[in-house]
Amino acid sequence: MDNSECDPFWEAFVTAMLAAGSAYERRSRYADKPALYIDSREVAHLEAPGIIDLRITRQGWAQIKGEYANHPAVHRDPSRRDWIELRPRSLSDLDHLGRLLSAAVAANT
Repeated sequence: MDNSECDPFWEAFVTAMLAAGSAYERRSRYADKPALYIDSREVAHLEAPGIIDLRITRQGWAQIKGEYANHPAVHRDPSRRDWIELRPRSLSDLDHLGRLLSAAVAANT
């Protein structure tokens, strides 16, 4: 069974990302994980059940961090440069991340 088939957060995240821009789903080139791409750039992947890595450039993060830096579902490790980790506790957490997802799409196009 594919990891994404048993992860409702990933499925909801994919739906939200597809609505936010021109992303498409395929396997990660770095590991056998479900991932989202914009053009040929990997912009998100399912790291583990309930944990989603999202690529947002430093510039993209600088524009949106005031709104999301303290959000409980958003975890940013400064050493990871262009990536943040999403750890939603409920599907409604993903509903609150719409502007973050749009910013990530814009930063990666």
